[in-house]
Amino acid sequence: TILKTLNREKYTVPESYEPNVARKRQLEEDGDSDNEDATAKTGKPKTEGEEDVEILPVYVEARKLFNSHEVLPDSEIELKWKDCQPEQLKAFLVDEMGFNPERVQSNIEKLQKAHKTSKKPQMRMDSFFSLKPNPEADAKRAAKRKAEKEAAKKQAAAKKKKGKGGFHKKK
Repeated sequence: TILKTLNREKYTVPESYEPNVARKRQLEEDGDSDNEDATAKTGKPKTEGEEDVEILPVYVEARKLFNSHEVLPDSEIELKWKDCQPEQLKAFLVDEMGFNPERVQSNIEKLQKAHKTSKKPQMRMDSFFSLKPNPEADAKRAAKRKAEKEAAKKQAAAKKKKGKGGFHKKK
């Protein structure tokens, strides 16, 4: 991996670097919250002389967040499309997130207009693609059918002209 090919002379880790020391100090400064965390994890309160045997580095905890995150099962999730709530949307976007009020208002109006024009706010994919009539292809198909009918009539007439098939006496 990348650690095997890393130039260790150019990129070195300082000898004074200890990833868990700073985290231990931070946990000690938090004090009571650390005691509550220890109680929640082990079920028994942490004593003063007792230390955590292993504190995971931050990157390991971050990796755990991405690889084993909480997911709700499909049965608990229900999505329904309904009208937008302009007051709440505006409060969130303008007051909390700092968006431009005029732009937010214009886009809310567009959203409401789009929702009113269609009963379903999201259209099916096949509604974007429709067959358009092609008069040239229709004319070619009609000419081909007509030619086939005429050819069939000529063959039937040729059979009748030949006469009846089978064995018969010569005249």
